[in-house]
Amino acid sequence: MLAMPAEAGKEDGTFTIALGSPVDVVDIYAAPAPETAMTTSAVFNPLVAFDTRSNEYVGVIAESWSQIDDSTTEFKIKPDLTFQDGSALDAEDVVYTLNFISDPEVKFRLKSRYASFAGAEKVDDLTVRVKTRGPYPLLMARMIGIPIYPSDTHSKLGADHGTWGRAPIGSGPYKVVKFDESTGIVMERWDDYKLGPLPDFKRVVFKPILDSQTQMAEMMVGSIDALVAKSPDQVAALTSNPDFVADAIEDMFFHYIYLDAVGRSGIEAFKDVRVRQAVFHAIDRDTIRKSIVSGGTEAADMARLCFPFQFGCPDGGQPQNYDPEKARALLADAGYADGFDVQLSTWGLSRPITEAVAGYLRAVGIRASVDGLTAGAYRKKQVEGGLQALVSNYSYGGLPDTGSVLDFFFSSPDRDYFGNPRLFELTKEANSTLDQEKRNAMFREALDIVQDEAYILPITKDPVVLVHNKDVSVNTEARGNILFAQFSFLESYNEVPPILGWAD
Repeated sequence: MLAMPAEAGKEDGTFTIALGSPVDVVDIYAAPAPETAMTTSAVFNPLVAFDTRSNEYVGVIAESWSQIDDSTTEFKIKPDLTFQDGSALDAEDVVYTLNFISDPEVKFRLKSRYASFAGAEKVDDLTVRVKTRGPYPLLMARMIGIPIYPSDTHSKLGADHGTWGRAPIGSGPYKVVKFDESTGIVMERWDDYKLGPLPDFKRVVFKPILDSQTQMAEMMVGSIDALVAKSPDQVAALTSNPDFVADAIEDMFFHYIYLDAVGRSGIEAFKDVRVRQAVFHAIDRDTIRKSIVSGGTEAADMARLCFPFQFGCPDGGQPQNYDPEKARALLADAGYADGFDVQLSTWGLSRPITEAVAGYLRAVGIRASVDGLTAGAYRKKQVEGGLQALVSNYSYGGLPDTGSVLDFFFSSPDRDYFGNPRLFELTKEANSTLDQEKRNAMFREALDIVQDEAYILPITKDPVVLVHNKDVSVNTEARGNILFAQFSFLESYNEVPPILGWAD
């Protein structure tokens, strides 16, 4: 087994980044999480990626693609590709991977993401046909997040496929040379990488350091080159030292609040649209974004539940602005001049934002308390109809399609705290037609309803803020060009400059 290399930074080409959580396996199927996505994207490639400069899908492993019929898409594979062990990367590997993730007998977390896949078949060595269960307009978006595995090596694991990510073999710019849950992951640059320019770093070390203060201390002594900031205070503390720089990398992650508009939880006030509007007018989203969110000062306001570069995200839109006087007037008009009690449920990363929201609501007379939950407790309470109001977060996971977020909110009765059947109709129709113009119109109608009826308020984007030493260069212009996973620091497809490199 190789020893952990010295963390010498630019002198020997080693880049060391702190992980906020340990990575169980470098396998996004087996262990979906932001840290897994970051490591996976360094080792593997998908068939396609998405270029936000042109708002188009671009080939990675795939050279081209065409629609055969409403439920069949044909992909042509680039010739002469190989995996890191020297084996050929061809149609057999693509077919194997797609059939593996769509096999109902194969179990892993978030398997529902691939429920619309019906499998794949090989046409010839460089041609694959992907089948879906009816028209599936999210197919290309999903393909971005599907790393292709070598069929011969992965298939040998059988029921033990969960161990694959400890010694994975991919076609990406880095190969894993050491894996240890406790001490971290060491990757070395694969100099035979063919799908883009070689990244600057000869070696990358992903070092799990769970405590923020410990991460900062290790930055100060030079044990790590970069960390993902968790708060504006952490950014300010580190960047007060001229040796450290912070860069915000726009991510497809945001915080929101929704209210029980149908009274599933027993609360009556939110059945009145005026009360819902009052709640949203009471929240100072701009201050929350700038004072609580790392990188919030660089993040633009969020008008919709989608990002402008995504397919189907309508332009325009204006959420309820911060206006506490209007909030008080709407409450009085609705018969709640003396306010009412409400419990704001939350979990995970949205807790600080929930505390701020509670303060703003109390300022207009709504007696808000915070109900902090674990992920499991939140989900149980949601399914049982116990959420009076929820402050939470959503990640598109790199999917450049508005249909994803509508599917999240308006396709399951478990999440229906809105009671508006038209939203469910629009979501179902938009996610089952291949006509993009029709989809765009349905997305606009749905998101206009969400806004006008004050069902969901997007509070703030939450960009990734990378704090790094001055020897590291961050190409923030490239950060959104190619989207594969929630963190894509090491992507370098199609001659797009890598996001990270050494500073001159």
